Amino acid sequence: MNEQRRPGLNCPKCNRFIETTITELISASYIECKHCRLRLEINKQESKRALEILGDVERAKQRVQEASTFRR
Repeated sequence: MNEQRRPGLNCPKCNRFIETTITELISASYIECKHCRLRLEINKQESKRALEILGDVERAKQRVQEASTFRR
């Protein structure tokens, strides 16, 4: 799979790609770069609105997946 299609971000320290998921971003208190071990803390209070939107995106994604497996 191409990096552009995988969810994640480039590490601000080593610039390598940190793969993550929406679920992980919503539930974790930090993500860690597997390459340089930089720990990125997720400030839930400051990120509240963004995390709510990510939750909406995740729920919409689940609805699409459920609808695509619906059979008559």
